Amino acid sequence: MTNQAVKPITSEIDADLIREYLSDHPDFFHHHLDILENLYVPHPTGDAISLVERQISLLRNKNQVLERQLSNFIKAANSSESAVSRLHHLALELMHSDCLDATVASCQAILRNEFNADHVVLRLIGQGEDSKGLHFIAKDSPSLKHFEALFQKREAVCGRLRPKQELFLFGKNHDAVRSAVLIPLYEGKRIGVLALGSCDEHRFNPAMGTLFINYLGELVSRALAVQLH
Repeated sequence: MTNQAVKPITSEIDADLIREYLSDHPDFFHHHLDILENLYVPHPTGDAISLVERQISLLRNKNQVLERQLSNFIKAANSSESAVSRLHHLALELMHSDCLDATVASCQAILRNEFNADHVVLRLIGQGEDSKGLHFIAKDSPSLKHFEALFQKREAVCGRLRPKQELFLFGKNHDAVRSAVLIPLYEGKRIGVLALGSCDEHRFNPAMGTLFINYLGELVSRALAVQLH
């Protein structure tokens, strides 16, 4: 390595200056290996691609795939942490609910504010007094047949609901609901249905995972079962 003074690098650096710098510092890439990942270094082989160039290209593509996967894993982890936090908050509020109205009110507030739902509807099977966000369905109501598959699978579904389901659950607001979550409420027996509706068609989609949503259904089912006994 020579002892010549290094010319200052400016924002208007040109190719000759880079060439001169690298000539004066032949071990530059030895100390900056990360730069090589994005460099294109031609290998004179005529019209053919050299083996070295092909290997570098494959490694670069593999590195980009790994970086995307890592980014997706980080996003998924952050999303899971957020979901756990919201479920924890809901669980605490339900534990302190001492009556059916308080349980329903907690569900309404938390699901609207923390789960970004524009509409929250609870339909319970049995006899009782309707209130804001809560309506009872008679056990022999023909409307229950629209949810038979939901209770058989006992798993939440996301996306667009069938028209009769939307109309029954959201009433006059059904036209504004562009995506929804439908959760069966079950605690030893069928308790009812919990529905979350959004005006955003992308908010609840069929591709989203339902693990935490099913946990949500179990929490609400247990809390409601205690109040309905």
